[in-house]
Amino acid sequence: MSLNIPVEFQDFADEIIASCKPSVPFTLTVAPTQLWDSKVGGKPYLPRDFAYPNNPDGEPLFFLAQINFAQMSALPDFPSKGILQFFIDGKDDCYGINFDNYQDNSHYKLIYHADVVENADELQQDFDFVQFDETDSGVPFPPNHSYQIYFQAATPQPITQHDFAFGEVVPELFDFLDEKSEDDDYEWDLHDKYDEFSNSEQHRVGGYPYFTQDDVRGYGSYDLKDYVLLFQLVSDWRDSNDDVNIMWGDCGVGNFFIRPEDLKNLAFDKAFFTMDCC
Repeated sequence: MSLNIPVEFQDFADEIIASCKPSVPFTLTVAPTQLWDSKVGGKPYLPRDFAYPNNPDGEPLFFLAQINFAQMSALPDFPSKGILQFFIDGKDDCYGINFDNYQDNSHYKLIYHADVVENADELQQDFDFVQFDETDSGVPFPPNHSYQIYFQAATPQPITQHDFAFGEVVPELFDFLDEKSEDDDYEWDLHDKYDEFSNSEQHRVGGYPYFTQDDVRGYGSYDLKDYVLLFQLVSDWRDSNDDVNIMWGDCGVGNFFIRPEDLKNLAFDKAFFTMDCC
């Protein structure tokens, strides 16, 4: 495995390399997409006989994103085909998350289509019944925006310092950074450098997560410790209002997690969703 480990962390190279997981980072661009393409926002892929997902009050959920796995580099245990979709509650200021029970997915839905029809005539195209605007508190980007997902190659990602298991997986590196942080004159430059090296604040599929606060799997949520990162969408904004403009609260991040066995079994309805912000 080839990793360009910064000189400051070379003493911990063995445990950093051992921590690596394969991940597919991606970027976003404003570009036309087909109904079956990987995208954030826009019109979702839905066969004509498929019901649009609603919240418990019967209101349509907000289409967040979809991944067409045939358009993405292969990842272990992830499907090689099909479309996985993410819908959240755009009318809820918590995006549909129940912070007292993360596994309560009644206000958000993950839908997996194993077989993909690439014929627009056989798919739903009229979504005028789904009405959101920028004043809705659970909408992380303008409802009329759609961003094409551009997948990068699958790459090994070192564990991020935001992951609850950081101290257990790379204990010597953890102790090194922890000791530095106790210095009154320390400006957190090494922590920032490790963040950059681990590419933590990046849209991605698989790998390790980024948080602005704490990893919810690591405190009080002992039944969540075996979940792994499925999909991460970070805040991402550009200079123009017509360009990419994603904002989770105050510069936050949205993460979906799943148990490894549920991922292998394509049981995406058992994933959980969380968001945190500054």
